[in-house]
Amino acid sequence: MKRIKKPTLDSLKKWKIFEHIPDAELEQIHSKIEFCHYDHEESIIRENSIGDQIFILASGKVRIEKQVRENESEVLGFYDEVGGLFGEMALLEDKPRSAGMIADTDCEVLAVSKEDFLELVHSVPLFTLSVAKNISQFLRETDERLINKLRKENDELRHINYRLQETQEELIGKERLSLIGRMASTILHDMKNPMSTIGGYAQLIKMKKHSGEQLAKYADIIAKQVIQFTTMTQDLLSFAQGGEQMRLRSVQMAGYLQECCDSLILKFEERGVSFVRDLKFEGEVRIDNGRFFRVLENIANNALDVLDEKGTFTVHSMEVETGIRIILEDDGYGMSDEVRENAFKEFYTHGKRKGTGLGLAIVKRIVDEHDGLINIESEDGEGTKFIIDLPAVGYNLLPKSKHQILIPFEGS
Repeated sequence: MKRIKKPTLDSLKKWKIFEHIPDAELEQIHSKIEFCHYDHEESIIRENSIGDQIFILASGKVRIEKQVRENESEVLGFYDEVGGLFGEMALLEDKPRSAGMIADTDCEVLAVSKEDFLELVHSVPLFTLSVAKNISQFLRETDERLINKLRKENDELRHINYRLQETQEELIGKERLSLIGRMASTILHDMKNPMSTIGGYAQLIKMKKHSGEQLAKYADIIAKQVIQFTTMTQDLLSFAQGGEQMRLRSVQMAGYLQECCDSLILKFEERGVSFVRDLKFEGEVRIDNGRFFRVLENIANNALDVLDEKGTFTVHSMEVETGIRIILEDDGYGMSDEVRENAFKEFYTHGKRKGTGLGLAIVKRIVDEHDGLINIESEDGEGTKFIIDLPAVGYNLLPKSKHQILIPFEGS
């Protein structure tokens, strides 16, 4: 910085900050100013320094910078208004400088010491008014810069979020295709087994050398293999299609569970396994009849895999504070901690020789879509309980699923 010859009074009058000040008072201001030249990139104000001067820009452009990290600064803006005031806030607040001011080009500035500035504020009212206007304009421009900056950053964040959503959807799609591929390779051999059995017994029937009793036995075996094959393909389709749109109706659960049990009991009777009903809940629940039956059916099929003729499968229903609790219980050989923790994962078959490993994963998905909760209580050798809590009408355990369509109860 070097001091240079002051501008004339007539030159000062051309600047907005001095244009309405009488000559006598302007001479007073002129006597207290210094005229300084700053070279390009020379510091005019250092950040965190004590404010001992106020500056008026005569020519050039000033860059405003703030240190954000060690050896790294952020440019907050530029100042190039001839006759404009800067550096006054630290004097008025009596605090260290909040940012630095650097000559972005060669600059000429008028400098007034803190003592002289405060004296002028008291003795020259029009100068005080000009300073106040200058500060007000600077604050408005600063607000506008910040608003524009925030708007730009918000637009950038919105674009980034949109790209992230696109990427997430793409990854979910790829993951689903990958899982379907893994599932197809996993169950291909299992699908061959029932088809081979069907083909073999069909050939025996075609030979026409068997009694009616033998043919009925062969037909029964074929029918069972078709059911197994159908169940496996249904698992594959349900998983591949993802969450289907739910159609919820208000249902009297006592009658609904009775009908479900009537449909399930036949499989247990064929195997000689005891099927017990303990249905105490009488209220209404909104469910998708067909999809929720799939929950009960899949858990029942799991129980059949572990029960023998001495086994028992029990369906309980009871009222709890939030709605209905359904417990599906068997007295089979139970689950280890590892099996229980992984039971709802896709393709987890825990040693089964048949099935897709999707049955319980689909159960969990359907219960979630009903805004319900499902848990397993089981230990090795102690049997297994599947505990399902569903909200009664008007009560939600979880946020409403995007897959649900509510259908009013007929007659309500």
